Amino acid sequence: MKAIKSVSVGSFALYGAVLAVFWTFVFGFTYWFLGWIFGASSWLIDMNLANWTAYTFQTFLSVIWRSLDQRHSGALGGLLVALVYNAWPA
Repeated sequence: MKAIKSVSVGSFALYGAVLAVFWTFVFGFTYWFLGWIFGASSWLIDMNLANWTAYTFQTFLSVIWRSLDQRHSGALGGLLVALVYNAWPA
């Protein structure tokens, strides 16, 4: 078996960013969808079309923003993994 001597730091940072954005969006979309489906059945709030449209748009944009915001932490994680891997003696 051939050992990998070094990895590209930029590629690992990109992979980390893409993975963080993808999984944050998947989980955020799931929670947004569940809240969208079961939120109207709550008897504590008075839901009409205007409130529902504002809720849907605002929460979906926050899911998008949160997933794009996570790209920095994912890129940092990928960068650190690549640096540690390259510094570790083979």
